[in-house]
Amino acid sequence: MKKPYIVIPALDPDHHLLALVDEVSAKDPDWSHFLGIIIVDDGSQPKSVFQELANRHRIHILEHEKNQGKGAALRTAFRWILSQKEERCSGAVTADADGQHLAEDILAVCTRLKGYPDKLWLGSRTFDENDIPLRSKVGNKLTRVIFRLVTGQDIKDTQTGLRGVPVGFLEELVDFNSCGYEFELEMLLSAKRYGYRIKSQEITTVYEEGNETSHYRPIVDSIKIYRKFLKFASIGILSAGLDYSVFATAYFFSGQVLESIILARVISGVFNFSLNRQWVFKQGSHIAWDATKYGFLAVVLIAANYGLTEVFRYIGLTPFIGKPLAEGLVFLLSYRGQKLLVFKKAV
Repeated sequence: MKKPYIVIPALDPDHHLLALVDEVSAKDPDWSHFLGIIIVDDGSQPKSVFQELANRHRIHILEHEKNQGKGAALRTAFRWILSQKEERCSGAVTADADGQHLAEDILAVCTRLKGYPDKLWLGSRTFDENDIPLRSKVGNKLTRVIFRLVTGQDIKDTQTGLRGVPVGFLEELVDFNSCGYEFELEMLLSAKRYGYRIKSQEITTVYEEGNETSHYRPIVDSIKIYRKFLKFASIGILSAGLDYSVFATAYFFSGQVLESIILARVISGVFNFSLNRQWVFKQGSHIAWDATKYGFLAVVLIAANYGLTEVFRYIGLTPFIGKPLAEGLVFLLSYRGQKLLVFKKAV
């Protein structure tokens, strides 16, 4: 049966990493759950922990001369795995180096990936324990809500670093551009597009007060994680303002809902397409093809917008009010449509 590699990115690790590697090996001395352990030194100083790890059996040390971020470290490990062309490999199980994941939970995710190698497995925490910091609970719930709104999928733990990634998905992930913690969220956002269902394996929630080896910065890294969606939202707000201004002006003079919506969408659409293409999705394919796909999506959104506006007018709301309400309802449809249809190659 195929087995995964265990991948652990590390920056300035301490005894937690040594203990984790030893415990994983002790709990599976025959290496029946995994092929080996890959440790990525992401520009750490000093190197004493890695020198000690190098003497252990079936430990592969990869090194970045300078710190590049967790996403970059994971991609380095994924490239190494693919370069081995190991027919027995089912993928990679990623874990953190700071003591947040227990050996038995890592092996449990390995078992899941062995049994179901066509799914993306998440080691999901419950966040129900009393000693979990409020910022961690709020951060997970916020990301969970945004993820559900954007993708329609309800994931219990969107921020977990313990994941079982199918080998086929590794081939896609190595081409991603993200280098930091946002890489992990974009992995989830892209899984469905590449045909991988997301499944969960419940794990123990481990939290150590004052853990100095954790390099996650709640405010800075949260902004990076949500950056693409926030940029899209800000452009959407500007586009909506332009759209409504044109619509209101045209409707005031013509009294025609559909014609006013079309005119407003054409003008705001050019504005929206240009900024999203260059600033949010950074698409590099032919602009004419992108514009064609965007135009098709715009027709669908215009129809949805018009239908909703007419429904609101039927129940007694003036289009001056119904139009903004309709815009809000089609906003998430627009994001998903642009990401999955118009800018499909962008990550």
